Amino acid sequence: MEKSFKTKEINYLDDLLNIINHLRDPKHGCEWDIKQTAKTLSPHIIEEAYELVEALESENTENIIDELGDVLLQVIFQCQIASENKLFKFRDVVDKAAKKMIRRHPHIFGEQKEKRSIEEQKKFWEEIKTKERKEKGEKNSTFTKFNKFKPPINQAIKLQKTASSLGMDFSNASEVILKIEEETREVKNTLKNNNCKEKKEEIGDLFFSVINLTRLLNFDPEICIYEANKKFAKRCEIYFSLKDKKNHPLSKEEDYKLWQLTKKIESEK
Repeated sequence: MEKSFKTKEINYLDDLLNIINHLRDPKHGCEWDIKQTAKTLSPHIIEEAYELVEALESENTENIIDELGDVLLQVIFQCQIASENKLFKFRDVVDKAAKKMIRRHPHIFGEQKEKRSIEEQKKFWEEIKTKERKEKGEKNSTFTKFNKFKPPINQAIKLQKTASSLGMDFSNASEVILKIEEETREVKNTLKNNNCKEKKEEIGDLFFSVINLTRLLNFDPEICIYEANKKFAKRCEIYFSLKDKKNHPLSKEEDYKLWQLTKKIESEK
């Protein structure tokens, strides 16, 4: 049973709610804010989310506060537009989120409280979400429902985590390594023919397996790629700086040695 309650708007949110409301006022508001729609603000939501992640990675408290505020601002802006169109209000969003948390944690808020491991809770969440989809009349399962705006890496992680919560997963990293080696062999085999579709499929499978490895090791694949990009950029800067000092074209062997020297210099910095 869901607990019944009324959500009250917290006082320190009132100022921000009133500011957005004033900015959207047709007579006294800001022209830019007045012209915005739910769809025109969509890119800003994505941008602010990425900036928040960057702030969290930096562990800079002031930046985190600033970026959390920007994300909150986007949520309130969307609610203001929806309210003007008589769709829903900010308190409806808060109320629904609160009820969802209670519904998905019956072992905490229910009458019969019980301790659950993280793995048990993940499995239970999937069961609850499946039930919720059925109640909404949704026919598609988690495995067939895709968000076209969500980055493919995030989609892969979500699919893998869902499958894992339902009991389908690798036992350890060594098993995933074997899978990566298998997919690598399949990529090599496709390079022998001219079937572009098959090549893309096998390369996709290889990507998917590598992402699986990062998940199993509790690494964020986006951070892994970001750090690899940063390292490569730094090495290229060193490499081309060294290469510019050469007065002749490099042979493959010389080029290889120069790259090895580049890696050594970069690692010592």
